[in-house]
Amino acid sequence: MKIEHLSIQGCNEWNEDALILNESQRIYGVLDGATSLASVEGEETGGYLASQTAKKVFESIDRKDGSFSLRSIVLEANQRIRTEMLERGVDADDNQAVWAAGIAVIRIGEHQIEYAQTGDCMLIAVYKDGTVRIVTHDQVDHFDEKSRLLWERYASEGLPPKEIRARVFEVIKTNRLKTNTSEGYAILNGDPALERYVEHGMINRIQLESVLLITDGLFLPRKAGDSAPTMSDMVALIDEKGLSGYAEWLIANEYDESQQGKYTRLKVADDKTAIRIHFD
Repeated sequence: MKIEHLSIQGCNEWNEDALILNESQRIYGVLDGATSLASVEGEETGGYLASQTAKKVFESIDRKDGSFSLRSIVLEANQRIRTEMLERGVDADDNQAVWAAGIAVIRIGEHQIEYAQTGDCMLIAVYKDGTVRIVTHDQVDHFDEKSRLLWERYASEGLPPKEIRARVFEVIKTNRLKTNTSEGYAILNGDPALERYVEHGMINRIQLESVLLITDGLFLPRKAGDSAPTMSDMVALIDEKGLSGYAEWLIANEYDESQQGKYTRLKVADDKTAIRIHFD
């Protein structure tokens, strides 16, 4: 196998993404922390603490018999997040204060690849005939698109950016109340209800050329209301530019003043984390 990976901080104070690299167990993954709405400036954010806590759980696994499922480890990491929040005095039942992180993680076997996922972290499989298979579902996009549409509406009404951000922020706060429910999205935040919503499964390795695990900071930019660029478009650009080259191109686009207003951006640049594994 050939493994490429990167994790690049966005425009905020902390990189809330994290990589999972447990080579002895052939476990690889990405985590995307969600900033706690009650975070204090200058302190580690809840998103950073959630992703780092889960990373430690996955990277500490050392079981030679392989007698575990990734789903069980996701739930173990979720419980660890709850325990550490309680130790720090965080109200683990307040969805606006809790630490939270999405995840996409795989365990590579000889014939199959096991995966588990929450939030909008994604797993993509590419086959030798060029087929691009989106294995996971972006569980957060239905909320994100509503936020993008609101942003565009307020901008068209001439509201200043600070006011737009404040109004959209209130909507995001409301959305957080729906995590780990059938109306929201799954996420590691210490809530035992996550058990009902973790995506988990297997794909076989027949004709499999590579897999890609990414956080949403690497998604192609889009305008609210427009058809979203496909994951196949993104994979084609990564093939063309390489993983690092694609990330550099995307960052240049984000900070290019000529591109401002072309896409709907809730923040200038999000954290970007990815693992790409090529099979022999």
